[in-house]
Amino acid sequence: MDIYICDDNTETLNIIAKTVNTFYEKINFKSFKISTFNNTTDILHNIKNNSNPKKIYILDIDLNEKINGLLLGREIRKLDNYSGEMIYITNHSELGFKVFQYKLRILQFIDKTFSLGKELEDSLLTATKILTETKKLNTEKTLKIKSGFEVFNIPLKDIICIETIKNSKKVQLSTSKNILQFYTTLKELKDELDDNFIQIHKTTIINKNFIVSINKSQGNSFVKLKNDILCPLSRNGIKEVNKHWTC
Repeated sequence: MDIYICDDNTETLNIIAKTVNTFYEKINFKSFKISTFNNTTDILHNIKNNSNPKKIYILDIDLNEKINGLLLGREIRKLDNYSGEMIYITNHSELGFKVFQYKLRILQFIDKTFSLGKELEDSLLTATKILTETKKLNTEKTLKIKSGFEVFNIPLKDIICIETIKNSKKVQLSTSKNILQFYTTLKELKDELDDNFIQIHKTTIINKNFIVSINKSQGNSFVKLKNDILCPLSRNGIKEVNKHWTC
């Protein structure tokens, strides 16, 4: 987690940085880095060169520059595509309505003259929860497919097998709950699947995690998968299964 703080007042900058550091130590959150800036040029340069999507911005509105805090927020949003969480801190509470005019998707607007510490800690807790939950969601790999007029994002872990359909340019994808048919080829799909998938036949790709049993009878080899799905097994397929699966 990268926390960016920008304020042209050094004393305020240090107070905010200390509050942030104390908060994360208190909740025993160790994966964070605080960067402080007193000008817009340096903070924008740093953000531009940082690919980490988990960012929290704590910005003062009234900066003594041509670019105020609101314009800074607009430039940040051009760089991060609204992926980070933004908190504004200011002595000028009357400027609060302007924040929303700029459509910056801010998390909180905090008046410095009131309970800065408590308000900031509450905002940091919310921002951290949002960003850590987003990371969890993003780590689940999915396969995006179009079937008919609908688009589906199927978690890879739920896919049992994918088979070509005879005399058709479609394939059939089976999960525990659904069967979907759509236009593509196994060759195109292989690049989007992970290491849990094995091509066991020219017509079939399976998820090794759903293998129930293997029949290696000469001339009639097949794999039995969850939901009693039977898939043909070629000679090369037997080698692949032996390499990647143990009963």
